[in-house]
Amino acid sequence: MIRKIFMLTRSLFVLSIFTCLSCKNEFKEAVKLRVTFIQPFTTVMLPVDCRSIDRMLDYSKRKQIVDQTFLKTFENELENLKEKRVYQPIDVRIKILIDYADNTDTLCLGEFFGVVYNGRSFEDDSRLLDLVKSKIYEE
Repeated sequence: MIRKIFMLTRSLFVLSIFTCLSCKNEFKEAVKLRVTFIQPFTTVMLPVDCRSIDRMLDYSKRKQIVDQTFLKTFENELENLKEKRVYQPIDVRIKILIDYADNTDTLCLGEFFGVVYNGRSFEDDSRLLDLVKSKIYEE
């Protein structure tokens, strides 16, 4: 009886190791970015969140980004985000829908600080913010 339990445990252990080793850590590649943004230094009467920025038609602009070089740099910066323990709402000025082949993620940025990625707060990342601003404000 003990021998059977030992053999079963050993088999499960070997199977789990094999499964873990065969797993691929596949990184999704963005197909395009759909950006909604408000021009710098725009003052609005109410705070703007990730949902309400889409309704600010008088203030917002839209841009689509498909440049593969930019997308790769953007994804590298996105991987470096560090999640905060507590959610902090931000006054959103840039909303990015990150389209992948099978789903879409949402990244919202404040004008100078604040990062919300898929509804969770992350530490400020000036490199990511500057990268996005350089692309969306270029003419």
